[in-house]
Amino acid sequence: MTINRITLTTASLVLGVVLNANAVGEVSLDKVQVTASGQLLNDVAQPIRVLSKEELQEQNGNTMGELLSSLPGIANASFGAGVGRPIIRGLGGNRVKMTINGTDSADVSAMSSDHAPMVDAANADQIEVIYGPNTLRFGSGAMGGVVNMVDSRFHEIPLHGIQGHVQSSVSSANDGTNVSADLDAGNGQWVMHLDGFSRSSDNFRAGNGKSINNTASDSQGVSAGLNYIQKNGNAHGIALSMLKYNYGVPNPDDVEATVDPSQLRFDAQSIVYSLPRGFDQIKTQFTFIDYEHGENFGDTVVGLYDKTSSEFKTTLSLSSIAGWQSDLGLQLSNQDLELCHDHGGCPEIPNYSNLSWDGEQGSNLSNNTFGGIMFAHDTPMPITNTQDLGLFLVMERDWALGLLELGARYDQRVIEADPVSILPSYRQASDYYNDKTFDSASLSAALTWRFDQQKLGVSVSRSQRAPAADELYWNGDHHATFSFQLDNPDLEIETAYSLDLTWMYDGLDYQLQGAVYYYDFDGYIYNDLKSIIDPFHGNPVYRNEQRDAWFTGTEWQLDYNVSMNWQWFIRADFVQARLKKGVNKNLPRTPPLTTSSGVKWYSNNWQVNTDVKYYAEQTATANNETVSSDYVVINFYAAYTQQLAKSSVKYYLKAHNLADEFGRNHVSYLKEFSPVVGRNVSLGVAYSF
Repeated sequence: MTINRITLTTASLVLGVVLNANAVGEVSLDKVQVTASGQLLNDVAQPIRVLSKEELQEQNGNTMGELLSSLPGIANASFGAGVGRPIIRGLGGNRVKMTINGTDSADVSAMSSDHAPMVDAANADQIEVIYGPNTLRFGSGAMGGVVNMVDSRFHEIPLHGIQGHVQSSVSSANDGTNVSADLDAGNGQWVMHLDGFSRSSDNFRAGNGKSINNTASDSQGVSAGLNYIQKNGNAHGIALSMLKYNYGVPNPDDVEATVDPSQLRFDAQSIVYSLPRGFDQIKTQFTFIDYEHGENFGDTVVGLYDKTSSEFKTTLSLSSIAGWQSDLGLQLSNQDLELCHDHGGCPEIPNYSNLSWDGEQGSNLSNNTFGGIMFAHDTPMPITNTQDLGLFLVMERDWALGLLELGARYDQRVIEADPVSILPSYRQASDYYNDKTFDSASLSAALTWRFDQQKLGVSVSRSQRAPAADELYWNGDHHATFSFQLDNPDLEIETAYSLDLTWMYDGLDYQLQGAVYYYDFDGYIYNDLKSIIDPFHGNPVYRNEQRDAWFTGTEWQLDYNVSMNWQWFIRADFVQARLKKGVNKNLPRTPPLTTSSGVKWYSNNWQVNTDVKYYAEQTATANNETVSSDYVVINFYAAYTQQLAKSSVKYYLKAHNLADEFGRNHVSYLKEFSPVVGRNVSLGVAYSF
């Protein structure tokens, strides 16, 4: 269909201008608490973006990538309808850390694009996107940022009585159904939490009217928490949660392919305030996770992953010393990963410890050349154990014109590899499996100036990230992505030097925010699409390469309160990602320029939002990567809230891609097989008490 994209994008802009200009101020987001750091938004130098429970309900989609893609600088690395991981400023994978209430999600979503993050916002209180020195609280290497999902499984203040929320919705483009509920009950000292959800959908319909095969999904989750809050303020809690997905994977062969990850998670948390003088609090967290997923062709499990993880983190908050507020932390984690990949089926993880091996290299595709015969085997990666030790210090203090933040972190990663799951005839030489140790150090500083209605921030950092086990060792088929992944055991620590400038102007009736950033990478690790194909299956071949690179970009947002009932906004973001050397320097799957504009109307119990988002053509493509055409998505949201005695009911309607336009998501590995969802209308009701 023919649509004048510039006209569409500016239509909302014009509408906002012609509305009544009697302006009033709006409640500032600066009052929102950032749970991961315990700070208010106005108390941090770097911008921290927060989506509340109400704002999450207004978004389209269910995955973390979809929910956050409305924010400037964030794209959705989708892999069909069932997977969506956030890309922040063009950075994804291990450079964007996913956490739940401040501790690692510990899934395998950073390992491959077909693996769904085990973080579901069905019953989230809010989602936080964290930048700058505060990212050092969560681990090393989060150059893009940290996405922290916050829910109510842990309580830190007493609750008297019962409160809860129930929500249900249906959608048209995929015949989807969604039901979720959460409940909190307390008697002052003891607080109990329960939540759960169930969601299902069929194959979705794209903008060209075609149904996209292998995009159906089904998911369920449940969580329970119990907290004890002492009279002196100390709070202790435990929580148990289970999460299970089953989703289709669109593919070039149109075969029935699904992935079914499941996770059992145990959390414990303790916050103690009754400490000697000089200490404010000590917060201790422990997490144990048992994760498993199968990659299935029909009824055959051709890929099996088994991962167990544990994490211990303790953070000591010091009282003000010479004006400095400081958090000192220790973080320990241990991850065991076992897997099988076999077209004949994977009933379990193989073990060939009973077979002898002479220590010599077997039949494998050479790491240095990309020709010859490719030999398949049932496990492309050894069993690995990854141990991480981290020490961090985050400090902040007020100064004459604003706020100063400093952060430092030291990490040591040890990766042990055991080839017992690989047939001796396919193993590498014995020294290939030697233990690898990586020591990394990260430093960050941010300074904020406040001038009347303006806020100016500058942040500089040196961040390091050690390679992950799969980046080093995977050499073989990856069935769910219909590709062959080559190993690179020579990968070294990746180092990024960054400069980030932010500016905010808070006027009487509007707020303008902007950011300009630059990242300079020594040894940037990226998954490069090669020009050869797998001779057995005709699939593309990838290899993790390491080259110097740079990223630069900008993000802008204007929110204007046109009148007491109307608000108009406009947003834009752009990122450029390139290698420093080479004939074609463009890095793959770089998000295109995006702009959006819309209006929001509030009146008594009514709310109506509409926006138009433009995705520009992406011509800055890497080797063997195709150009993605531009497209426009028009969205609409309307809600009516009925207030009852001690509760409320909200009825809402959402319409996504109203013009039913066809488009391809450039950051998706599956953009050729899984275009964006066509016109999708959702009806829902939410009851809060």
